[in-house]
Amino acid sequence: MRKRPTFTRMAVACAAVAMLATTGQASAEPATTASPGSSPPELIHVTGTDEDPVTLATRLAERGFDVVGREGAEVVVLGTDRTRVELGREGARTVRSRPVPRAAGTNERGRYPLPRRLSGREYPTYYGGYRTVEAYHRFVADVAQRYPDLTRRVEYGDSWKRSRDLGAGNDLEALCITATAPLGCRTRPESAKPRLLVMAQIHAREVTTSEMAWRLVSHLLDGYRTDPEVTAVLQGTEVWVVPQVNPDGIETVQEGLASGDVSITSKAWQRKNLNDTNSAEPCSGPWQRSQEGIDLNRNWDSHWNQTGVSREPCSLVYNGPEAASEPEVSSLAGLFERLFPDQRGPGEDDAAPPTTRGAMITIHTYGNLVLFPWGTSKDTKAPNDAGLRSMAFRMGHFNGYEAGQPPEVLYQLSGSTDDWAYDKLGIPGFTYEIGSGSGDCGGFHPAYRCQDAFWELNRPALMYAAKVARQPYTMAQGPTVSDVVVQRSHGQWAAVTAEADDDAYGKEGVARPAAQKVVEAEVYVGRAPWEGGRAQRIDVRGDGSTVDIGGVFNTVGDIGWHRLIYVRAKDADGNWGPVTTAWLPPRVTD
Repeated sequence: MRKRPTFTRMAVACAAVAMLATTGQASAEPATTASPGSSPPELIHVTGTDEDPVTLATRLAERGFDVVGREGAEVVVLGTDRTRVELGREGARTVRSRPVPRAAGTNERGRYPLPRRLSGREYPTYYGGYRTVEAYHRFVADVAQRYPDLTRRVEYGDSWKRSRDLGAGNDLEALCITATAPLGCRTRPESAKPRLLVMAQIHAREVTTSEMAWRLVSHLLDGYRTDPEVTAVLQGTEVWVVPQVNPDGIETVQEGLASGDVSITSKAWQRKNLNDTNSAEPCSGPWQRSQEGIDLNRNWDSHWNQTGVSREPCSLVYNGPEAASEPEVSSLAGLFERLFPDQRGPGEDDAAPPTTRGAMITIHTYGNLVLFPWGTSKDTKAPNDAGLRSMAFRMGHFNGYEAGQPPEVLYQLSGSTDDWAYDKLGIPGFTYEIGSGSGDCGGFHPAYRCQDAFWELNRPALMYAAKVARQPYTMAQGPTVSDVVVQRSHGQWAAVTAEADDDAYGKEGVARPAAQKVVEAEVYVGRAPWEGGRAQRIDVRGDGSTVDIGGVFNTVGDIGWHRLIYVRAKDADGNWGPVTTAWLPPRVTD
């Protein structure tokens, strides 16, 4: 057995890519309780003299500041009163500052969901209800055991600590969820169904993110055969969930939050993994600002070491000694390559084809953002920018977040998961930045009770992503169908009404796509279009981008237990949007 190294004091922070969109007003929130001898953390709004906010934010991140957001011309930095002085030395002018959202009470308890077959199970928690790393390991194992028809657990690697000592650290694991899982969920690129991969907590302090993954798993398992949208998704798609990318780092956060301390010296600010082998001397300074380890969202082998990173090992955005140096990254990249075929050429200007299948979403906090490639420059657009931007704005329609490339709404970065997924495999990659920097549920460490509201906001966005994973670059440009109502007539006839909206794009973001007229609509009974179902034309009732659709259709395809109908619409550019499903009511008898 390999000898486990001695871990020096890890002054670990966690922010640079966790992006923040604040309210623009001074907050009356009380400051977080500080440990003796430490200053309370605050959010410092700064501007530059001769730099645009993108350049300023990128430079400050590279200089080791914890840049967490951008608000118009103002860059938001997490720090203390001492940080304000240091920012001044860097030529940044402080406009205002405010305390970070206060820590939640450790005695506060929230409700956490469990799939029905696990009802009554107990899992260890911390900080008012967040599940521990051990709880996630148990949960994934329990789900795989109790739902063998719908899930398969895959161990895809070892964390950094375990790679050094098999008796320490954590397994890295994923969960595949789909109908008839024993026939699918294979770790090879050739698959009968398209795939959506959702990953969480690559940055350890972003505690909300793995809770979204837990809720996604529970929603899919409970919704199969009861919710028509979930049923259709699982019949036609594999949803892969990696609930905790950085489990070693998360265990450090658990330790810091055990007492409710989120002062700058607390371990609650752990961001990176625990690899401490790159520093000549141990990192010094408060945990929130200086730390050992590698930023796992700067370590991917795409545009590695180009911008928005640091070569200083204690920096929050230290990208490692080389690309994909960390087992958490190399192992996850290996899983990606076993799940998705390479669908894009090697050139920077090579576009993935319209028929590309698959998508990836990585969940972060905070900022209320939907981000997509490229992260290196706002002036450099991905060859599939139209499809990427359209899908981001479509998801923003559901969760209300601002859509854009990272440099368009925050700063430049390189070596990220989004860029790698698109660069190497051609699939669209997105980041959700969940939550704001202020208010009762703001910050990196919100009360556990806030998770239900976060989930309700992001559930429809995640479900939309699962539906368009079949052909994301074209489906995401087609109309969104909602409010499907089905009524039976006598005999084999039924009627359907719905709304088709090609303007269902979020209201916030950069370069919002233009809406087209809705020109066609179809209904399928019992079988989806990709299953060989028979299309039946229904009426488009109006002339515009948002219209009612509906008509009478033949239910001759009403077979099997699920009794699903599928409705979709097409815009004037020829793009069919994703299907929306509903249950077909029982036949009316004379």
